[in-house]
Amino acid sequence: MQDAIILGGGISGLTAAYLAQQGGLDISVIEKASHPGGPITSCQKDGYLFERGPNSLLLPAPWVESFIAELGLQDQLQETNPVANKRYIVKKGRPVAVPTSPLQAVTTPLFSIKGKLGFLLEPFRKQISERAGRTETVASFVQRRMGRDFLDYAIDPFVSGVYAGDPHKLILEQAFPIMRGFEREGGSIIRGAIKHKKRQKREGTAYKKRSISFREGLGVLPKTIGRKLGNRLWLNSEAVAVNRVDEAWQVTWKRDGENFEGFAKNLIVCLPSYAIKRIAWSKGISEPLKASPNLEYPPVHSLALGFRREQIAHPLDGFGVLVPSKESPTILGALFSSSLYEGRAPQGHCLLTVMMGGIRHPEFASLSPEKLLPIALSDLRSLVGLEGEPSFYHCSSWPRAIPQYTRDFAPWKETLHSLEDEYPGLHFGGNCVDGIAMGASILSGKRLAETVS
Repeated sequence: MQDAIILGGGISGLTAAYLAQQGGLDISVIEKASHPGGPITSCQKDGYLFERGPNSLLLPAPWVESFIAELGLQDQLQETNPVANKRYIVKKGRPVAVPTSPLQAVTTPLFSIKGKLGFLLEPFRKQISERAGRTETVASFVQRRMGRDFLDYAIDPFVSGVYAGDPHKLILEQAFPIMRGFEREGGSIIRGAIKHKKRQKREGTAYKKRSISFREGLGVLPKTIGRKLGNRLWLNSEAVAVNRVDEAWQVTWKRDGENFEGFAKNLIVCLPSYAIKRIAWSKGISEPLKASPNLEYPPVHSLALGFRREQIAHPLDGFGVLVPSKESPTILGALFSSSLYEGRAPQGHCLLTVMMGGIRHPEFASLSPEKLLPIALSDLRSLVGLEGEPSFYHCSSWPRAIPQYTRDFAPWKETLHSLEDEYPGLHFGGNCVDGIAMGASILSGKRLAETVS
């Protein structure tokens, strides 16, 4: 009998597996895909290096840096190019730089005078009750504290870029708990953020988060962990049944039409919610899971587009551009990938990564790459002054991309926590539990490994 079987070879499951193995535990990882890491996949073609999924890793804590160094990837690490320090949001069809200083905040055309006053008055607005706050949407919270302008031209495009979601549906307490924490601690976002920073400084826990990648792309991280796991990583394998047998977990999985079986003291589950529900569980577990809500996963297309640099008039001096839902372009946004990190495009060329679909445009789910391309190019012509056709094109489609932390998320998590309490050795993690960011998923794996150590 093994110490643990882990379902899901995404970054959470891989992190948990590696740490558990380093702690001397006997583990196996069951992964349906032919490669580890799920959507964290980097590709090289025609001199371009592009990401099929996440494009950068925001380091959430010092431990993640130590983890990267322990894996031997410190020399591969790439900091975001300091020249690409701007973020653009579309206003009246044109990209406008997000203000980064008090003077820019006063003079920016991104917000109206009323909108700027709304932001300045934020510290003086009243809180709502703790009970009402638990179900308040992101849109309601932002409009209540900072006004409609800030919602439309800051938070709406930000939510689209992070969740491919709708701020009117996402619950703040679940999607952005730090914002709720600021209001709870300081009575306002601004006062709460100041208190939070002072407390971190006093406790010595202050940490400046920063975005990074690797010279070979983010995909080198799951590949490296996969190699270290060796034959303990079962690729092309899908878990089909889980049973509680005495004090152990019996897991059945399929690979190449053949059934395999394993027994473990602990079962770690790092799968999407729909994949968790698809498994044939023991009766006491299957009934609560079936009764729990279905999380929404909107479709997202990621288009990697290569151009000669002179084809684009925009300076591309930033992270990228995001599109508010009330503006006319239909893309969610575009990352200036070759501006962010070195080695993303051949000399004299540039790489853009365009995101399409999401909650905003579910009709794009069924469109072929050939039909998506002209839509993206049309928007880029008006947004960044593009001329001509791309010299390189690749479309990555994710039919179910990112779990939405809507009103269904809290009862879903409650179901999982109740099952963990009832069945010793059962543990859930990953982005349908602990946050959707890549850094949050790595920390989720760390948490899970500590539960079985």
